[in-house]
Amino acid sequence: MDLATKILVFFLALGGMIFLHELGHYLTSRWAKIDVEEFGFGLPPRALGLWRGRGYLIFNGKRVEIPHNFERLYDWLDVYYRPAVATVDQVDDKYILRSMSITFEDREAKPSNPNKAELLLDANGQVVSEPQEASPKTQTVKLGAERGAIEWQGEISEAHPGTLVSLNWLPLGGFVRPKGETDPSIPGGLGAASPWKRIVVYMGGPLMNLITAILVYSLVTALQGMPTKGAIRLEEISPASPALEAGLQVNDVIVSVNGQSVDETNDVSEVIYSNLDKPLTLVIDRGGQQLTITATPLSSRIEGGEGPLGILMAAPPSRPATLAEIATNGVVITGIQAASLVYLPIALIQGVIKPKEAQLVGMVGIFEILSGAVENDVESRQAPVSSGASAPRPSYETLLIIATLSVSLGVLNLFPIPALDGGRILFTLPELLFRRRIPSDKENWVNAVAMLLLIALMLIINGKEVIALITK
Repeated sequence: MDLATKILVFFLALGGMIFLHELGHYLTSRWAKIDVEEFGFGLPPRALGLWRGRGYLIFNGKRVEIPHNFERLYDWLDVYYRPAVATVDQVDDKYILRSMSITFEDREAKPSNPNKAELLLDANGQVVSEPQEASPKTQTVKLGAERGAIEWQGEISEAHPGTLVSLNWLPLGGFVRPKGETDPSIPGGLGAASPWKRIVVYMGGPLMNLITAILVYSLVTALQGMPTKGAIRLEEISPASPALEAGLQVNDVIVSVNGQSVDETNDVSEVIYSNLDKPLTLVIDRGGQQLTITATPLSSRIEGGEGPLGILMAAPPSRPATLAEIATNGVVITGIQAASLVYLPIALIQGVIKPKEAQLVGMVGIFEILSGAVENDVESRQAPVSSGASAPRPSYETLLIIATLSVSLGVLNLFPIPALDGGRILFTLPELLFRRRIPSDKENWVNAVAMLLLIALMLIINGKEVIALITK
């Protein structure tokens, strides 16, 4: 597979997961009736605005609907309580905005020290002119080419602009910009919403990733079917492996391991991994003759990314999955992976998992994992079928990697780390438990510092991967 295709798959997969995460925040914001100023495809800088949704403003105490794609050339927060002239049309019981003129007034700069202002004096020392008050500079902004039937003069006391949907230059995921995200003084914004609504919005992104994983795992279950019990045949033996040294061969059928009869590949794997560095007694069937072979699975091979015994078992036979099994499998597998990620920090502290086995992966690592999965999927569909043999079953490694990354993105964002969704939820809890809100300026400061540290960590991880790639 060529490099361009691999890069395309990488951006579609990773960008799609980030986009769905932000979509979750957007949908929950809309549910909570929180204004969303912008929903962007890709990351800034902005290439162009695609369209603007409906909104409304309160003008002279009346609600006026802002139609789709109404021209906006200013920040709506700057128009409050300024002189304005609006023309509207009345449609049924609604007022629809057609045009608006807003006057902005600023005064000329006054002397830095009024006591030292210059005076004009005549020859006798008499004042002939005094400093004049700074004259106002006015600017009128006119919006909307169509004029409505009704004209109003007054002020805007509240504005809820529609969401701008934008296309941005960096093709990786997307972003959501809620109104007043970090400022609780802005009405209709995220910061001013109730703590329960803020928690729902913060959880919207991670939950969307977990739902995505459930759907993908369910899809794989539907495509692969459910495994059935049957003979366990060895499809491949790794070179220089304990299995090869012990005398195991391709097409051997495993009958029992350590005296335990096995008819599922998971049973064999479980016995192997629970007896690392210990001799295993395998009874195998080779051409109708039963043989007993002793082999020792090595833990050192795991650290090198290899199987401890060096065998590849053929995929077990399968049957079509029922709807209940499809739905259940998606939920169960996602739940197990999420629980494993939550347990990971505890396992590291307890020493159950070595730090080498839980390293963070950057962009290069994700690219290599996805590329390998795509190549395996393509090869499984292009493998030649030998005479008399059944066609090889296609693999779905790419979908499984996407589901795994979706679980990781969802769960890690819920960790109680400032700047992440879980950290923002943590800052909201005191408001629920003690009816006291943490000052927004302190919360914003902590989140900003944490974001800088996270960016630094990402740069370190990705930098190490790039250096390793170059040196390799």
